[in-house]
Amino acid sequence: MEIVKYLVNNPNLIAFDNQEIINNAKIFIKNNHLLFRSGKEFFIFLDNYDKYSELNLDIKENQNIKIYLITYQSRNFKIKYNFNVSSNAKLEVFTNFLSKRKTTASIALDFTLGENAYLKLLNALTFKGRIELSSLVNLNGKNAKTEIELLNVGGNDSEYFVNQTVNHNEIATLSDINNWLISTDNSKLKYTVTGKIVKGMEHSKCHQSNKGIMLASDSEIMVEPKLLIDEYDVEASHGAAIGQMDELQLYYLLSRGLSVQEAKSLIITGYTNPFINMINNQEVAKQLTSQISRLIRRKTNNE
Repeated sequence: MEIVKYLVNNPNLIAFDNQEIINNAKIFIKNNHLLFRSGKEFFIFLDNYDKYSELNLDIKENQNIKIYLITYQSRNFKIKYNFNVSSNAKLEVFTNFLSKRKTTASIALDFTLGENAYLKLLNALTFKGRIELSSLVNLNGKNAKTEIELLNVGGNDSEYFVNQTVNHNEIATLSDINNWLISTDNSKLKYTVTGKIVKGMEHSKCHQSNKGIMLASDSEIMVEPKLLIDEYDVEASHGAAIGQMDELQLYYLLSRGLSVQEAKSLIITGYTNPFINMINNQEVAKQLTSQISRLIRRKTNNE
């Protein structure tokens, strides 16, 4: 894959490759612990690496760090990533868990945020096979904030089981979750999205949005949004809009001279482009666009 070639030659790469660690980024690594003291953009790449089933990543105070976390697997694997984001630190994480063939994966992403810490999490899911993804964010410091954006394009009869949880454990914390879900080729997407504000955590804000489009009669998307609110002086909202492609939109585009395939592709880009445009690295965005295009093109060409 081109993205693999790009990563291998990147000077900010931390590669876990066949039981060996290549640390071009000069990050402090001890056993399964990674410490980020300075720098801006890092790539963590796991290629069939299973020496550790858990990795810990620490972002020190006042740092502004971007991490691109990419796995490339050909066998079943299970791993947990623990992120500790210290006070006044900013962390942006992009994840893309790739598989060379149909396989099974269990992945957990746990984040702990200190006072005034900020997390932006971009999850891209185009995995082949069955994946269980859990993301847990604990907002443990005052004014901690997280924005979570997820794009899941399911194909190849794959199954996705995603559990997203944000716990507001301090006052004036904020969370915003946006999920963009596309199901093709008998793929199944099942989501549980939970926001929890415990008693006493006033002035907190917790919002969720889930939008899904099914491109085939055998596609399946299930979303269970939850708000667990024990405090009155807060803002909270959730919603889920799941359905087939809008026939009125399709009719309008066809009336403008587009073919059925062109019209459907244009509607789908309305789901995918907002997420892709958030990716700051052009090469990573280009490769994700290519992955999505192959899945969507296969569907529209078979109709």
